[in-house]
Amino acid sequence: MSEDTKKVGIYTTTYKVRFYINEMEYLKLSQKIYNDLIEKYYELIFKYKNVLNLSNQKCLRELEKLTIIGITGKIPIEYFNQNAPTELRRAAINQAIGLARSYTEIKKISETNSKIMPPSKSKHFNCSMTLYKGMYRNIKEDGSVEIKLFDGEKWKWYKAKFKNWHFPESAQIMSPTLVINKNYVMAHIPMKRTIEDVTPIKIRMKQENVKICGIAFSNTDKVAICVVIDKNKNFIKSLFVNGGNEYKHQITKIVNKRKKNIMENKNIQVTKRNHKTYRDKENRIIKYYAHVISKKIVNFCILNEVNVISMPLSTKDEAYYYVKSKKNRPIYLRENITNDVIYKAYRKGILTTVVKRKDKASKCYKCGGKIKSRQLKTVCENGHKLDYYFNYAMNVALDCIVKYDKT
Repeated sequence: MSEDTKKVGIYTTTYKVRFYINEMEYLKLSQKIYNDLIEKYYELIFKYKNVLNLSNQKCLRELEKLTIIGITGKIPIEYFNQNAPTELRRAAINQAIGLARSYTEIKKISETNSKIMPPSKSKHFNCSMTLYKGMYRNIKEDGSVEIKLFDGEKWKWYKAKFKNWHFPESAQIMSPTLVINKNYVMAHIPMKRTIEDVTPIKIRMKQENVKICGIAFSNTDKVAICVVIDKNKNFIKSLFVNGGNEYKHQITKIVNKRKKNIMENKNIQVTKRNHKTYRDKENRIIKYYAHVISKKIVNFCILNEVNVISMPLSTKDEAYYYVKSKKNRPIYLRENITNDVIYKAYRKGILTTVVKRKDKASKCYKCGGKIKSRQLKTVCENGHKLDYYFNYAMNVALDCIVKYDKT
């Protein structure tokens, strides 16, 4: 693909790192000022409801005109003494706009849908403080940084540090958010990176050197089956990703412990607390295995220079089945793996698409004949010997070519 036809994209990753600062009192005081500003602008938005019809940038500008003394020195209609840097005020205005839009949208939906309770307006806020550029400076390689805080009299610069800070290469820091917990502070730092090529799939499929990876999912130890083919439908390589039995074992242990705890504990409050603990453990295991398996799939695609990943689309009945199926079944990981593959592949410039699942597993990829049984080693009506899941993945990949040939 020529450089001229490539389309550049971007993606953002948020890193959560421990944040150390000696002036915790000043940080809390600054956050209180930030939330006071959100409260005032939130009320102001509903007083002038028309501002929500504008874009966020224009809405911010109108609110500034209503509350800030301009170059002429004329006092505006809704003027109040803000005592805050411009960057903090704008962060607060944007936060208020987002909360107001969320409230109005939910209220609009609740008016037409009786099942959704109408929301109530927020009166007090406890939002984490977002630092726009101008509120932080001098980020160094060791993680040290300076942030602007209010000490009770004026705004000053104070030194702080991110723990285990490693500045990612070719990344741009966006506005970090400081989340104050009981005894410590976490910094949520968004990092923006560029993707060299996010050319649409329609254009990619017209290239001669395009490679497609078809993915099938199973309820066995081999959770995912990947097959790479070229545009001429020639097989290149395959990968069987194991981990289903290991996942099943780990989840079953937690499920059994939770059941035992429910039977032994008569204290309802203790049971509920422990029940939540076990649920959280289950979710962590699910996320972990989905992450590991999806990473193997994406690395396999990178190694084989894949351009497009094709996955089967679930019908409504199948989607219900996967959601309602027991968590200790490997097929339960399917939706989580799919979601992880989409964003991980996109970061590497590989796009994903879906094809209809109908007949993908029941027909032979070589001749199109019907498969006689759903056993692992099966045979089609024309005598072709097949691996059931390999055949499934091949059909998913081949159907991607058919799908885009039509367009």
